[in-house]
Amino acid sequence: MIWMAKYHFKEVGIMMLILLIVVLIGYLVLLITRYKKKNNFKINGAIQIIQGIMWTLIAIDSWTTSHSVVRIAYIIIVLLSFIAGFQEFYKCK
Repeated sequence: MIWMAKYHFKEVGIMMLILLIVVLIGYLVLLITRYKKKNNFKINGAIQIIQGIMWTLIAIDSWTTSHSVVRIAYIIIVLLSFIAGFQEFYKCK
């Protein structure tokens, strides 16, 4: 039964790695696009939202091994990233 739990966690780790790589590629594409098109609020908002997603995935991946102070920091960073992203989208209107 223990080997099944280890196998499951290994699958979750690989899935998390794949998700992080996909999000990182999207983030890099948005950064390149931002440098080509200066002051575009939609791109800036999308970058902040992607950062929030990346921080969320990192927090989920290391949640069980983190101290409570680090968990609080993760939550704050995730919230600030999403808030900044939505503020950039709001500036578009």
